[in-house]
Amino acid sequence: MQNGVLLILLSMSLTPFGDALSKQLGATQSPMFIVFLRYFVAGLIALALARVTRTRVELPRIGRLGFILQTAIVVGAMALLIAALSMVPLASAVGGFLIAPIVAMLISVLFYGEKLTLPGAAGAGLSFLGALLILKPGAAFEPGIAVALVGGALLGLFLAANRASGVILSPIGALALQCLLGSAMLFPFAIGSIGTADWALLWPALGLGAVTAATHFLTVAAYQRCESARLAPFFYFNLVAAVIVGLVWFNEIPDAYSVAGLGLILTGGLASLLNVTTVKRLARRRAGQKPPRPRHIYVNS
Repeated sequence: MQNGVLLILLSMSLTPFGDALSKQLGATQSPMFIVFLRYFVAGLIALALARVTRTRVELPRIGRLGFILQTAIVVGAMALLIAALSMVPLASAVGGFLIAPIVAMLISVLFYGEKLTLPGAAGAGLSFLGALLILKPGAAFEPGIAVALVGGALLGLFLAANRASGVILSPIGALALQCLLGSAMLFPFAIGSIGTADWALLWPALGLGAVTAATHFLTVAAYQRCESARLAPFFYFNLVAAVIVGLVWFNEIPDAYSVAGLGLILTGGLASLLNVTTVKRLARRRAGQKPPRPRHIYVNS
């Protein structure tokens, strides 16, 4: 479980870099072309890694249709995020997308039989409140936020379905397949912008592809190793990373709401790591009670 938490934390720390690059490219490129660029370059990077590691890249024989459907869902989610980034500020688009872990947790509990523990639910709730404090949503509800919310719901569906899927693929092979298949799905919508691309896009495209490959790989690997309810609070750490990047790179000093939100996110993440037994033990310790003695059952042979 700890491995899944570390993977999602690393993925969320990289996410703001990809979102910032996408928003920067959005000033001159169409959203569909940016999404195509993300997946095509990420797929080439994953294909090169598969070649180096001698990993086979092929569609699974069992669950092939489900794998293609999952790819279409995550591509749709990313397309909606890029569209939202061109419509509203970065924080608002990312905030709308943060519905994903809640959707993934609810689907996993309701349809896939995952258990929702009290620490997990409390941690997700605290982290969600912290995200709201950082985003400071106003009274006006812009269409771009609605687009981001739909994209976040699709991403949550993908994460839950990917965890419950019986498809067995190597991580690098699955990454290469989903990125290349996704770029093929997007090609008809991006073909009009490909002719206007120039060499100035080379370095941004490579950076965007590398971040996309890393975050996609790490997020899927995390959800394969840990329950959705446990990972939900840590999904909000991309806002923590965004605040830190803004402070270091752009000298954007966080206000009191942002500091309080960061504190709630950190508290929610730590709370989700607890289990019911640990909570009861801490409660007894604070009340000055001794833990109950274990009962031994002796069987006469």
